[in-house]
Amino acid sequence: MEQFDQSISNSEAFAEKMSKDLQVLDEENIRSIIVSEKQVTEMMELIDVALVEVKSIEQTLQTYEELLQSVKEQMDHIHQSNYQLQVIDCNQQKLLEEVIFLVNKLDLDKEHEHALRDGDLCTPENLQSCILAVEALNNCMNVKLFPGHRKLQSVVEQLIKFENLRQQFESRFIRHINALFVLQGNDQNIGLLQQSGELILPNHKHFHDELLPYSPLMVWIKNNSPAIFTDLSKFCCIFQVYSGSIRKLYEKQTKEFFDVVKFKLTGTKEGMRFRIQESFEKLTASTSNLQKTLFRNSLYEHLGSETDIADRRMMDKAKDEEDKEWSISTFCTQIIDHVLAELEPICIAEEEFITKFFMMTEDTCSETPQLLGSKCDLVHAVNQDSTERIQTYRSATEQEDPDMSTKRKIMNEIFNTLEQDLKGFVNLCDKINPSNTLHLLVVVSQRALITQDCDRSSFLKSTLGNILVHIKRNFDKCISTLCKQIDEAKVPKKTKIGILPFVIGFEEFVTVAEAVFKNAERRGDLDKAYNKVIAAVFTSIENIASMNLKTPPDVVMMENFHHIYSFLSELKIHSLEERKKGASQKYSEHRDLYVTKYLGRPLEKLNIFFEGVKARIAQGVKENEVSYQLAFSKQELRKVIEKYQGKEVKKALENLYKKVVKHLSEEGNLLQVVWYTMQGEFVRQYKEFEEMIARCYPGSGITMNFTIDDILQYFLDITKAN
Repeated sequence: MEQFDQSISNSEAFAEKMSKDLQVLDEENIRSIIVSEKQVTEMMELIDVALVEVKSIEQTLQTYEELLQSVKEQMDHIHQSNYQLQVIDCNQQKLLEEVIFLVNKLDLDKEHEHALRDGDLCTPENLQSCILAVEALNNCMNVKLFPGHRKLQSVVEQLIKFENLRQQFESRFIRHINALFVLQGNDQNIGLLQQSGELILPNHKHFHDELLPYSPLMVWIKNNSPAIFTDLSKFCCIFQVYSGSIRKLYEKQTKEFFDVVKFKLTGTKEGMRFRIQESFEKLTASTSNLQKTLFRNSLYEHLGSETDIADRRMMDKAKDEEDKEWSISTFCTQIIDHVLAELEPICIAEEEFITKFFMMTEDTCSETPQLLGSKCDLVHAVNQDSTERIQTYRSATEQEDPDMSTKRKIMNEIFNTLEQDLKGFVNLCDKINPSNTLHLLVVVSQRALITQDCDRSSFLKSTLGNILVHIKRNFDKCISTLCKQIDEAKVPKKTKIGILPFVIGFEEFVTVAEAVFKNAERRGDLDKAYNKVIAAVFTSIENIASMNLKTPPDVVMMENFHHIYSFLSELKIHSLEERKKGASQKYSEHRDLYVTKYLGRPLEKLNIFFEGVKARIAQGVKENEVSYQLAFSKQELRKVIEKYQGKEVKKALENLYKKVVKHLSEEGNLLQVVWYTMQGEFVRQYKEFEEMIARCYPGSGITMNFTIDDILQYFLDITKAN
């Protein structure tokens, strides 16, 4: 078809050509069939021969199969036998391994059994043997067994044996450790230190060193019998036995310790008086006039029955002898610092021992900010009396960490009277002298902040925080009492007032407080107290000045506010800057009022004359025409001026000086200031008269009978004469 054109015109030729080719192909196909018939015949013959051969082979294979049938059965039997032998061998191997495992893991050495049954817990060598035996027993009892193991009689017997050994040793160890606790709690030698009268609180290091070797066994008990530790309601609880025994010892020691502290402070026992006198004499060299504070008299008001007659006489004598300085506040400061220095290591050591011995969870530094935060937070917590917030945090912490809760309970149980003893000591210091509260606030604040930083004892931190809150309350009470005393202050009406006693008291209070709080971080409470007290002082000064007193009100205000301003200017207390400015303003205001009132217008008739002149000028009269007015002529002016001769003016000033001296007090030290102010006011009035004469009476030649120099000389002469 490719060889011919596909057009219609060639279709007939193409069909003819195709017919010829088809005939040729048919012929070739027929010839091919004729030729291949012979080959097909040969192929069929070969197939027949092959079939014969196949039949022969099948017969041979059949024979071979019959021959091998017996061999196959024998081989199957051998294979089965070999498999069973392998299973038996594997089982025996596993059994051997299990037996070796049980023998090795559940076998306890005879020496360990002897140590658990009869080992001595008193000597270090035997104690170490017991610890090793307990470790071996613990390893045996903690072996991971399958359920099938526990069906073996030998295993059951061994486990029962281990449990008996454990219970037997546990009971023996608990009896021994409880006996040690009780023995330590009943120690009588520890109290001998207190008989010396020294402020020494015995430490328990030798007790702790004696018990710490038993800590591995305590860990073992805690892990195997937690109820003995955690169930505090049970009498046999180790925690309860330890805290109950040691508490008695600590109660005795702290009682004797605080008795010595009380003796040091009050001298209520004969045997302590010479030590108190000796301590006072040692303090004499370092004391200062700060002892004569507003609070000093409180010593005699508050001691009451705490101080006997002999001690009171000794104190009265020391008070009367001005050449013998004496400072109870300093002494109390030393005592409180010494008391805390003795208590802190005891509490820290005890809590660290409990943590190590009973394997408690240690407080980490990360817990500190959650409890009270930074130093500023600590101060804020105390300022706000946020005991409830702290208790809330503690409850949450205890829920998260049972060890911390248990440790806190043990420490509270052991030192159950410590906080009350400290509060009693704080109250005693406050009772002896309320100013001691300042020292206590500084010392305890510093101690609390140091404890907050080191974070070694949560119990001590909590206790100091509570004591600090108590001191803060006492301090607030002291300030409130002081403010009340200032508000209720009275003065005699018929005597010169001068500097009011409570103003001097405030000065002494601030002086003492600044000395106590020097370099102290905690100033928030003091600054608040300053503002409360000085507000009461300001109010009381104004109230007293308003009374019908012999001293003029302006003098009372002027002298006292000047005294306050001068005092605050020396100290430069930042929180009182506004009050200092207020005192300065009130002083200046009342000084000017006093000068205006008592100096007044010494040339009164001249003042009246020139007031009339000013009135005419205000009405429109020209200044140079005033002299033409009849009432204000030159002749009238000369008549008025003639009435004020120099001698008369000086005499009037002398009388004024005497009046000022009568009004002002020596302690106020304002005589020269007021006199100089009056001089300035007099000169100002004189210059005003001269100016009016020069403007209204020009060229008249009219002058005063005395000059400014004469006025200054009058004031100077009066000052020198007095």
